[in-house]
Formats: sequence, structure tokens, C-alpha cells
Amino acid sequence: MATVLFVVKATISKDQEAAFNRWYNEEHCPQLLQYKGAVSARRYRAILGEDKYQYMALYEFQDEPTFRRFLESTQLKDLKTEYDAKFGASERARAAYVQVWP
Repeated sequence: MATVLFVVKATISKDQEAAFNRWYNEEHCPQLLQYKGAVSARRYRAILGEDKYQYMALYEFQDEPTFRRFLESTQLKDLKTEYDAKFGASERARAAYVQVWP
């Protein structure tokens, strides 16, 4: 089955940036990877382009049914609640892509 990439983009204020990166790397990504069927997690910081978001997290799921279950899971709800509690309602965007080749 084709894998799914789940993309989350965010902008964070300069005064929260160090705490944000530490929390995301040490807590958030490892917590997400505990979900059965989550394959990998990577993070990126923008260096070029016109996108208003400065950070992007890229999560890989084993297949589309697994990803759709994740979207409805209490684990995702808890991850979002924790994010909002720590960093407020910072600007975010989400997208998902299913592999079409190879």
C-alpha cells in the first residue's frame, strides 16, 4: 500500500522559538511516533521561498487507512491540546499526500 505524508507547518514567535524546537524534537515527535503505523518524523526550517510558515514537520504513515484512523484518534487530539497549551494558537497549516509513484 502507498504511504501517506502528513505535513504540518507552523510559525512561532522569536521569544518562544528555542522552547518550541526543544519541545518539538524531544517530546512532540517521539509522542507522535508512538502511534502504531507512524513510520517517521522529520522537521525543517524554511530558508527560501514565499511561504509564511517558518517550520515544517513531515510525518510518514504506513498507509492511508492508518493515517485516517490517526486523524480521528485521541492521540492526535491530545497532541494538539498540548501544543496549544504550550504555545497558544500559533498559526498552523496541515496537508496530507498519498504516494502515487513509485
